[in-house]
Amino acid sequence: MIIEKAGSKRDLSEFIEVPYRLFRSREEWIPPLRMMQRNFLSPRHNRFLADSETLCCIARRDGEVAGRIMGIINRRLEEVETKKQARFCSLDVQDDQEAASALLAVVEEWAKSRGLVRLVGPLGFSNQDPQGFIVEGFQERPALNTIHNFEYVPGLMEKAGYAKEIDYVTYKIPLPERAPDIYYKLAPRVLKRNRVKLLEFRRKAQAVRYLPAMLRFMNRTYRDIYGFVPLDERGIRHSAGTYSRIMNPEFLKVVIDGDDEMAAFILGTRDLSAGLKAAGGRLFPLGYLRLKASQHRAKRLDLLLGAIREDYRGRGLDVLMALAMLKSAQEAGMEYMDSHHELESNTLVQAEMRRMGGHIYKRHRVYAKML
Repeated sequence: MIIEKAGSKRDLSEFIEVPYRLFRSREEWIPPLRMMQRNFLSPRHNRFLADSETLCCIARRDGEVAGRIMGIINRRLEEVETKKQARFCSLDVQDDQEAASALLAVVEEWAKSRGLVRLVGPLGFSNQDPQGFIVEGFQERPALNTIHNFEYVPGLMEKAGYAKEIDYVTYKIPLPERAPDIYYKLAPRVLKRNRVKLLEFRRKAQAVRYLPAMLRFMNRTYRDIYGFVPLDERGIRHSAGTYSRIMNPEFLKVVIDGDDEMAAFILGTRDLSAGLKAAGGRLFPLGYLRLKASQHRAKRLDLLLGAIREDYRGRGLDVLMALAMLKSAQEAGMEYMDSHHELESNTLVQAEMRRMGGHIYKRHRVYAKML
């Protein structure tokens, strides 16, 4: 077993290809887009690289690739975290304890040499990156920007000395023919009592204009969420561009107050998993067309982001947006919604998911180890 550091441009290209080589024969694997993988490692596209130190490694046994891992020390985290810790991500390995432990050990030693005392992951540079290995719901198709590992991975982590740091849960919410009656009763009262307006969109050009404001709003409202790293203006522009390519305007709902300031928002998109599978990791020449075609056939709505301003929490804006989203999903022929990650400790949001008839059908776990 040899662990090699990937530093050159050629090395990083091989680093990107590791999961495609390891898992291409596995039918259940959903290949991510290579373009997104390249952007993640590109200082031109990933603003966080300028504030971070990274380590990319490839494991080989007898000359054959056995796995990969990336270590991250994000200096901007020092502004929001008190723990001296590094992160790891992109741990892709076959059912091979020796390879997994060796890859993790290299990142552990690297973090220790820089004075850090913990390693946590899988976590990327920010909450815009995939988080947590799936530990329940392996049979379900992944939602956009989530990790979908194989069933053996949690065992590899535990045998390498890692334990649960925090769990994210995902709810499956069936779409009834009609939303609960209480929603129809409450929505008009919420609008009148709070003196707010609900904005809905039919044209993409209209919706896209709100994306930068939505991400700045997220910076303000997500500060207390586990592991959150604020986006700077360059990161906001890049993320807004990414969301604009995949968004469906009818699944963006924005609530504004009497001063035309954002009070809440929720963003969803049609399920892309079938299209990603058909694209095989390549956007061109046919991948983009396959992605768009799969969205038209999708029966699942994936919720991506949502937030409510602190002074409006507990005042019914969640009901207002939920009713609007349910109506749009029904009109689009969706059969159920995927809530995306919710922190297991966020009981208020989970209570709303259950009130809508949802139940937990996936669970992702972030692991940690003292060094």
